Amino acid sequence: MKVFILIFQKPLKIKAYSSLVALLEDNDISVIGASKSKLEKHNFNQFDYVNSHVIISKKETQSTGDIRRKNNLNQL
Repeated sequence: MKVFILIFQKPLKIKAYSSLVALLEDNDISVIGASKSKLEKHNFNQFDYVNSHVIISKKETQSTGDIRRKNNLNQL
């Protein structure tokens, strides 16, 4: 499952969302410091969105099974 992580830099505050739409609906664009269009066009698969107000990152959640498979592959 992919999640969007929103990190406010000052004061430090972290929120997680299941979609970019949810992130945008929950936060005022002027507080984020980026337009809806800019964030929708941003390539989160290659790098995080960073400005002086926030960091927005798209990450893949990991289950216990994912960690165990990764650890088993590293032991081989």
